[in-house]
Amino acid sequence: MIDYAHESTLSSRLVVRNLSRAHQHSVYSCQASNFYRKNVTANVTIELRLRPLAVEIVNGTGPLSADRRYIVQCQSVGSRPPAKITWWMGGVQLTATNQTTSEDGNSTLASLSFTPTREDHGKTLTCRAT
Repeated sequence: MIDYAHESTLSSRLVVRNLSRAHQHSVYSCQASNFYRKNVTANVTIELRLRPLAVEIVNGTGPLSADRRYIVQCQSVGSRPPAKITWWMGGVQLTATNQTTSEDGNSTLASLSFTPTREDHGKTLTCRAT
């Protein structure tokens, strides 16, 4: 025989496997009741950390001239929290001048003020979103 008079708590666990982007902002509820209190509810909202879906240089993809200043922009979409964008050339990280996030937090745009030199010929300019 089980003596419930000494039981003060009961716990339950829900395991959600294979979370995906579709689960973002999903609400799970746990509801309990007994003779003294009816329908006590606790909610949890799913907040996922998501890697970027896409990242691309949106301008400046054509040939560039040496000793001429360019502002090149890179856009990342789909990350949560907003992506941090970094710029790279020849394995060296460059300093970005500006990074903004859209109102809904889904898109990040970073600008790089860049003046290529003759030594940069053949090098690849890359932006990375993390």
